[in-house]
Amino acid sequence: MKKAASLSFILVCVLATTLFGDQITLKNGDRVSGKIVTADDKTVVLKTDYAGEIKIDRSLITNLVTDQVLNVTLKDTGKVQGKVETTAEGVQVQKTDGTAMTVKPEVVTNLRDDAAQKAYEREEERLHHPKLNDFWAGFVSLGVANSSGNSITTTVSTAASATRIAGKNKISLNFAQLYATQSTTLPHGQTANKVSGAFRIDRDVSKKFFVYGTNGYDYDKFQDLDLRVVVGGGFGYHAWAGKKGYLDVFGGGNWNREKYNKDGANITRQIGEVVVGQEMGYQAMSRLKLFEKLTLFPNMSDTGEYRMNFDATASVPIMKWLELNFGFNDRFISNPVFGNKGNDTIFTTGVRVSFDQTKR
Repeated sequence: MKKAASLSFILVCVLATTLFGDQITLKNGDRVSGKIVTADDKTVVLKTDYAGEIKIDRSLITNLVTDQVLNVTLKDTGKVQGKVETTAEGVQVQKTDGTAMTVKPEVVTNLRDDAAQKAYEREEERLHHPKLNDFWAGFVSLGVANSSGNSITTTVSTAASATRIAGKNKISLNFAQLYATQSTTLPHGQTANKVSGAFRIDRDVSKKFFVYGTNGYDYDKFQDLDLRVVVGGGFGYHAWAGKKGYLDVFGGGNWNREKYNKDGANITRQIGEVVVGQEMGYQAMSRLKLFEKLTLFPNMSDTGEYRMNFDATASVPIMKWLELNFGFNDRFISNPVFGNKGNDTIFTTGVRVSFDQTKR
């Protein structure tokens, strides 16, 4: 008697285990059980204990019965909550208020469990009412080089870039720093020390045209530049945009204030500049990221003189968030002060940590 009772108890447990959860029947007769996470017109995502999350082609499903209450999105009707079962008449939703409704399969656009529904609603809120800390993408890079023996040198370079595109607005932040010392020959000390940073806001006025405002700062010890402050703005044109990259051209004007100091001698220059430039980003060979920007600044206060900035980077991913980075920068000024050279170039290698809030 006890054995019969035990056997009955085991059979009940097995049956309960079999019936527990959402059930999907396929065209070949197989049945799959688990917990439906999401479903749309093409795919059903089912979480199972034995295989984790699996994706099932919706066209292969002949029957679906849920044990849990799902958030059901209906075309032109909105969202209802209830248990779902497919029948010969269509899709039946047993709503939480005790009523039931049956609709055609094509009317059901999405099924989501509570966690997936909350995530979807958060993303919808982020897309339609983004906060300032949403939609940022960029990187932080570090390069270090050190030598000892016949030559004793240390070089440290850092860079950071962040871009936020939300609707018609684009915000760009950039920072770069280079510091180098040597103890090989006298006089020992610094051989490079420069810092620059910039802030820019773009606003699309049409699909192709945009306006922008910018503010930039530069310090360069070996050009005797204490501080350069640039404020300006202009307009631009989206010459090309696609899945693999973009090309923008732009033009405008700047007010440029430069303060130089060498051995107590001070020079301050206030300059009006024209701005002409282009910027391009391209994803090559699925893994290689390329970036290039060239900007010319003809001097309107001292005609015939000009500045030129050129930046180029190439990065290859090592991991999802870690990249190997190569960079080249050129800064040219046609009228340097105190007999300094007018052209400074930098080549850097290092690693960079990337981030992207646009993909969730």
